[in-house]
Amino acid sequence: MRILFVFLFSINSIFAQVNIDKQINNILSKLPSSTTTAVMILDPQNDEVIFEKNRYTSMVPASNTKLYTTATAINLMGPDFQIATKLFTDDLELNDTIMDGSIYLKGFGNSLFTETELDSMVQDVVDLGIRRITGNVVGDDTYFDDIYYRDDWIMDEMPNVELPPISALVLNKNMATILISANKKSGSKVSCEVIPSIDYLLINNSAKVTTKRSSPSLTVITNSNGIDISVSGYVKKSTYEKSYNVYIDNPPLFCAWVLKDKLEKKGIRVLGYPITAETPNKAIELSSSSVSLKEIISIINKKSDNFRAECLFKTIGAYFSGKQGNSFYSTQAVLTFADRNNIFDDGTSIVDGSGISRANEVTVNSIVGLLSSIYKNEGLFEPFYNSLSIAGYDGTLGGRMKYGTNFRGKTGTLRGVSSLSGYLVTQNNKMIIISIIMSYTKKGSDFHRNIQDDIVEYLSETL
Repeated sequence: MRILFVFLFSINSIFAQVNIDKQINNILSKLPSSTTTAVMILDPQNDEVIFEKNRYTSMVPASNTKLYTTATAINLMGPDFQIATKLFTDDLELNDTIMDGSIYLKGFGNSLFTETELDSMVQDVVDLGIRRITGNVVGDDTYFDDIYYRDDWIMDEMPNVELPPISALVLNKNMATILISANKKSGSKVSCEVIPSIDYLLINNSAKVTTKRSSPSLTVITNSNGIDISVSGYVKKSTYEKSYNVYIDNPPLFCAWVLKDKLEKKGIRVLGYPITAETPNKAIELSSSSVSLKEIISIINKKSDNFRAECLFKTIGAYFSGKQGNSFYSTQAVLTFADRNNIFDDGTSIVDGSGISRANEVTVNSIVGLLSSIYKNEGLFEPFYNSLSIAGYDGTLGGRMKYGTNFRGKTGTLRGVSSLSGYLVTQNNKMIIISIIMSYTKKGSDFHRNIQDDIVEYLSETL
């Protein structure tokens, strides 16, 4: 009797597997023949492969690359690791109202640092009773290298997504905001306002109002004399104030100028000048502002934030090497994570942290291995799982899949590429791991996303 039961169970399992293969292949058959698709579906409890198609084929993962960045970071540093921006001084006897030395603002990759946090740090200096600083105001971003732009570290990079400079010291996402009022007659000069508003900023404004659709030309040049912002060209007439973001050319020096301005506006006289340099090892800490790693990876994974992913990528390199954050050490950290966790990495090439480079290549087998490794790590799974976008609720999956589909994952989109990977809890409370990458030349991204969603929804209702 027992033998008969085992036999019947085996037959039912085979039929169920055949049916799953048939249904998923039926869904995939809707794709154009020119679309290359890789799919892998795994039961992580017993490592059973539920479905596979081209699992070892290397493909461009788009923003699924962020899974490697965030998983490596949380594995290497832990979810509660604090990524900071700190204020130091080299005055080792700070016991009066005079800081006999310089003040240093040093970044450690805190990509969420804003003026609000800087104001709080300045207030800490005021609360110490400091009324004069005899030295310089120093911006220090030496925790990373000074290669701010991706095309300087990625060979043959053809940027399709522009990012602010990637630096260890970040303020307001390394952008200045220019508010332009063009509610005047055609040919008149527009009015401008810049955020952050500081006294050491010079606006060279020659932009004029036009009735035609147009955008102004904006540049920022930070030098030893201050910050020069140029606004030129034409702006279409409007009753509404228009907001434009412009990238900072020299993040550490820009931060030094803003810090000097804020100190002086709080009544602290600064005798020195804004400069860039490395903070001395002997310097003492005055104030710190930090954010937990789990908060950063949640923003990166849910919102697919490319800038913050690249900052975290270099943070990984700095932490891993114990030296300086750069693309080489970052890549080594990711590959070491994969190797130590037995994640299949043949055909894997990671060149950035965000996935906007087409030089990235992975297999769905590798992505599933990564997600399975995190799933089996009791201390890491919950914060990593919670960092992912929830289908129908938030992030890049907020408008996808029908109500009741309990899927958390990471999307990926480039021109001609669509990917989706993550964890599905089925209606029978079974957790499975799914990874899908599609490379296409026909139809469009929405069409291919719908096919991905159909697969996830089918599995949700079936398993």
